[in-house]
Amino acid sequence: MRFTTEAGDLRTSVGPFQWPPASIGGSLEVIYDPQDLTNVTTPDQMTSGRTSLTIAICSGVLLILCVAVMLIDFAG
Repeated sequence: MRFTTEAGDLRTSVGPFQWPPASIGGSLEVIYDPQDLTNVTTPDQMTSGRTSLTIAICSGVLLILCVAVMLIDFAG
């Protein structure tokens, strides 16, 4: 894929595509990191972050339970 930024033209690989289907010479919306122009994706590949939040909360709860078990074990 080739796209144009303020810094100039960039060629990179993006995919697999879910929607819209990509065609040779066609137009496709992309999201890229201006600090790292090789970090490119399409909007359908972006996530909301809900999975990461759930994992972070579960990890925090598990950490608290482990610390509580250690404290109970040391006290007993």
